[in-house]
Amino acid sequence: MTEVQATVEFSVELHKFYNVDLFQRGFYQIRATMKLPPRIPHKMEASLLNPTGSELAFPPAAYDCSVCSKTFQILYKNEEIMVNDVLLLKVKMLLDEKKIEESLNEMDFQLSLDLNFTDKDFASDDPNSLQLISSRTLKLHFSLHQGLHHHVNVMFDYFHLSVVSITIHASLVALHQPLISFPRPVKNTWLNRNSPVQSKDYSIPSLESVVFGSNYTKQLSPDVR
Repeated sequence: MTEVQATVEFSVELHKFYNVDLFQRGFYQIRATMKLPPRIPHKMEASLLNPTGSELAFPPAAYDCSVCSKTFQILYKNEEIMVNDVLLLKVKMLLDEKKIEESLNEMDFQLSLDLNFTDKDFASDDPNSLQLISSRTLKLHFSLHQGLHHHVNVMFDYFHLSVVSITIHASLVALHQPLISFPRPVKNTWLNRNSPVQSKDYSIPSLESVVFGSNYTKQLSPDVR
């Protein structure tokens, strides 16, 4: 089996946070993490688009595989907070070059949104001390040709009644020969100790041919130089 490296980028825009009936005053934060089946060799990259400065507590932050929104304070019932953070999650994975479209369309992409909380004074505390109090998982239906473009209000559980409005965009942004090593599932057999050696004569399909079909050709106007 010949493998290619595919990169899918997810943009998660956090708009508003609605406090429906949170029973604890304090500081809240939303953490986003992308999950894939462990059988798929993959790596994650997390970053922020135009990170802003601190608001009330701590600004947004990116880690190895997850991104946190800015930390905001909740004081009143029915309070609305403008979050306006854009979290970028890039997934690099190895796919069978003969099943790229099938694999991407059937891939089980899951976005985990965690609601973190602390009631401590941030003047002398660490933002990593926030505790997970509620979590929601969204199953994302990605399409190779159409990508993913969806807006949804995510409600947390009854005991932490609150809502965050998010917009998710995703698309395939790169397709090429594997450039980095990927962690693979451990199999208890000596036959799979070494990954298969790639032959030198195989060709990586172009991104355009995968998305638009093998007969795709670029059309340029005569005026274009």
